[in-house]
Amino acid sequence: MIRPDPGKVAAWRAAPRRVRYGAREAVLYALGLGLGADPLDRDELPFVYEGWGPKVLPTFATVVGHDFEWFRDGESGLGDAPNVHGDETVTLHRPLPAEGEVECRSRIVGLYDRGEGSHAILKVEDEVSDAATGEPVATLRQTGVLIGAGGFGGEPPPPPERAAMPGRAPDAVVERAVAGQAALIYRLSGDLYELHADPAFAREAGFERPILHGLATYGMACHAVVAACCGHDPSRVRAFHGRFTAPVYPGDTLATEIWRDGATAFHRTRCLERDWVVLDDGRAELRP
Repeated sequence: MIRPDPGKVAAWRAAPRRVRYGAREAVLYALGLGLGADPLDRDELPFVYEGWGPKVLPTFATVVGHDFEWFRDGESGLGDAPNVHGDETVTLHRPLPAEGEVECRSRIVGLYDRGEGSHAILKVEDEVSDAATGEPVATLRQTGVLIGAGGFGGEPPPPPERAAMPGRAPDAVVERAVAGQAALIYRLSGDLYELHADPAFAREAGFERPILHGLATYGMACHAVVAACCGHDPSRVRAFHGRFTAPVYPGDTLATEIWRDGATAFHRTRCLERDWVVLDDGRAELRP
């Protein structure tokens, strides 16, 4: 395994990217999250049918804003360790339109070392702006876990910020089954990483079989908050955060627990079959 090279990481810069998207991409994203499983559901149909929308979830910003190919750039200095998502925060400066063109700028803001025999931690920030006007659209912040890449001599990661989850029973619980082909559909939105499709690659990375994209779980949790707290209006979500704590496999059933506290909705997602939390420390900031 090639470990990260801190010197190369510090010097690396990603070229700005322009991304044009439309209703087709927004609908494909929603289908990858499992929306439309009931084609007669009038609340979900606007997310997957352009004739009634399409409505666009705020987490769709991860599709237009993240560059899933730069990680393969050998000049980035990141090595060749398999990687998974640690956490993700999307901040919307304005609601995402159903179509448009944006300019995206990515930068590495931190590389940390958990030590020999453990992992490396990567912090990345993406700024998304309107390509025509330059006005900010969204800011994406993510943590990546480079599996087994620790021991390169870097600083240890700072302690993560954790949401103070309410101690009472949740105000709402939203369940969704993960389709058997969910990862194969979701990857068509741009993240073609082999971990989500290739059984042999997944086993080498330490998983029993290909796992669902963390950002798909994240999107499902966001839709649960939109459904339970926003009257199915995705434009009311100002920011959305979650920390990935366990893998999700196609075929699992997810239950997102939600607590309302004023303009904040705290959330946590469990896999019912394994009784483990897969997305934790969740919080959504809501517009009136």
